[in-house]
This record gives sequence, C-alpha cells and structure tokens, in this order.
Amino acid sequence: MPLFAEWTRDYVKGFHLDRRNRVTQIDPVLPEIVFDNPMDLEFGPDGALYVLEYGDGYFSENPDAQLARIDYVRGNRTPIPRVSANPGNGRAPLTVSFSSAGTADPDGDALRYAWDFDADGHVDSTEPDPSYTYTADGDYRPVLKVTDSTGRSASAEVILPVGPLAPQVTFVSPVTGQPFEFGQTVSYAVTVADDTPVNCANVTVTYILGHDQHGHPLSTSSGCTGTIATFVDAGHAGAGNLTAVFVASYTDSGTPRRTGTATVVLTPTG
Repeated sequence: MPLFAEWTRDYVKGFHLDRRNRVTQIDPVLPEIVFDNPMDLEFGPDGALYVLEYGDGYFSENPDAQLARIDYVRGNRTPIPRVSANPGNGRAPLTVSFSSAGTADPDGDALRYAWDFDADGHVDSTEPDPSYTYTADGDYRPVLKVTDSTGRSASAEVILPVGPLAPQVTFVSPVTGQPFEFGQTVSYAVTVADDTPVNCANVTVTYILGHDQHGHPLSTSSGCTGTIATFVDAGHAGAGNLTAVFVASYTDSGTPRRTGTATVVLTPTG
C-alpha cells in the first residue's frame, strides 16, 4: 500500500489501489502521531518506517526537526528513553547533571542505562542520573542508551553547547502585527547582544515569502539596519495564506562560533 506524507497538514495517509492502480480508499496512518512537516519517508532494510520531519520554522535550526524511526512490534516493546541536562550550556569547565527522568518501559521491564557523554563510543556511566564535567569548549551530544531485560534498546540525546553563549538577536522593527501590504518596502532594525564584540556587517536579514507553514527565501540584506522590498514571486501570484517573514541571523567570532536568529512574521492587511 503506497504511503503519502502531507507537509502542511502534518499527516501520513495510506492509499488503497485496485488492479488498475486506481485509488479506492484513503486511510490515516498512525493518527495518534503528529508528523511535523514530513518531507520524505521510506521503509528501511530493517523493516522500520523512517520519516524525515522539517519541524516548525523558516530556514532555521528547528529543534523539532528529526529523522524518526517507527517500528512495528509484536510482543515485547522497546523502552522509551528521556534525557535532560542541567545546565544546558555554559563555559568550560562545566559540570552537568544529567537526568533520565521520564524514561520508561511499556512492559515494565527492568532497564540498564549506558551514557556516552563525549561521543567516543565508550560507556562513561551506568547510573540513571549521573554528572560529568566538560573541560573543553565544543558542541556535544551526550547520549543515553537504555536496554530492557529482553535486549531491546533505544537511545536519546541532548544538544549541549559548551563555550560562549549564542548571540541574542532581536528585531526592534518590524514587529508582529504592524500594518503591511505586499509591494511595500519595509525598514528593519536589529540588535545583537553577545559575549564577543558584535560586527553589524555580519548581520543578515532574509525576506521569505511565507506560504502556509513553509517559506521561500526571496532576498537578503546585510547590516543591523536597512530596508527590504517585499513582493510575491510569479509562482505564488494569486495564492492564499501568504505572509512576509523576516529572519535575522548573526554568527559571532567565538570558539566555537555561535549563531543566533530572530523571526518576525507580517500578515498583509489587504
């Protein structure tokens, strides 16, 4: 049965076909799961369904973007890991307390814990809630793997930036809700707060034509202040549910370098 993923409606459907490949019925697939802007899906050689999800946002590092694996399980089920870190960022040396709170096994099996704090492939701790000190700056992805008594296992990770904090980017203007019509030239002003000197020449502001829950980047300007002419490209002339999306981005000069972003969405009044 062919599967169809719909980006804007966040679902997957199954198409029933007759002998002539005509659609006879359409059924929801896993309606209890929210597929967050699915981009692609495919069955792997292991029999699992893999779904690539864009997440919410416009050309930014969406925290809810993911490659999801969906298994069909008979009998004993896979444990469900949860992981958190406190603090979630800071400068080295940084001591982090990790938690597996919320980790569970659907069958009530006893669980074994294996933490890899520095992605070297070695188990650093077998405690449910350990701590670890990072002595060097870097972008880390500590991983918790949990295994039940039948050998079924699953992993979860947390993104942990150690070093300078990401810049805080803010739009002074435009602001959400201000009057706007396509064709208008919009003035913008952006502020950046960072723990390294800020160079406004490295600030970019991108104009994106928002359409439903996705967007199409059309032009980019540089600097903390400037103007951007808004327009609707030929491919979207006459389309509904259009917005003007402005995304400001700044990458600092720290080690490792950090990027901060801010987004404003304007809805046309006409």
